Amino acid sequence: MTRIRALLVASIAIGAAGASSSAQTPAPPAPGEYGRSPKLEVFSFETPNRQVRLEYPKRDWQIVPGYVASVVPGATSPIVSLMQRKREAAIVVEQTKLHQPLALDDITDLLGQLEADSIKERQPLASDIHSKLVEAGGRRFVIVNYGRQGVTGAERIRQYSIPAGGDLFRLTCVAAASQFARYEPVFAHVAASFTVIGGSTQ
Repeated sequence: MTRIRALLVASIAIGAAGASSSAQTPAPPAPGEYGRSPKLEVFSFETPNRQVRLEYPKRDWQIVPGYVASVVPGATSPIVSLMQRKREAAIVVEQTKLHQPLALDDITDLLGQLEADSIKERQPLASDIHSKLVEAGGRRFVIVNYGRQGVTGAERIRQYSIPAGGDLFRLTCVAAASQFARYEPVFAHVAASFTVIGGSTQ
């Protein structure tokens, strides 16, 4: 798995430069996919090294310990996991060190293709995988939607892949397929509030 991800990030860095001319123009996220929810009461979370900050709901959500800083190029490390108290939904934030920083022009639809391919490699039973390049809140990133069979039944997943300089952050949001619409505003808010402190998220 580590080798696959290392190849992925190496491909992003090497391939993106040649893909810019044929890349699709980023579109805004679909309604409900991304954006702060003004009615949501939230806590703020910040990593111990003060690199990353995000907001999550005060009600019925909790932090699951597990912070590890990623320092080796190609390596992926957990940043934080958020769990709904009834375990109906979860959000996992991971950080991958890139082999070289990505400029804004390097963030193309190729990144979306590579992220979708990475999911297929790691989760062969994943289905209905759709990725798209989007632009919102002053940054460019990828949203991947897909389904899979979980322990308790069908699940729907939305992954936000957010490059920030020399890092790629993935916010993987999971809920039972029947509950996804209920938690979609939470996923959208957490993603929109996600900030790399003191560094570019473009």
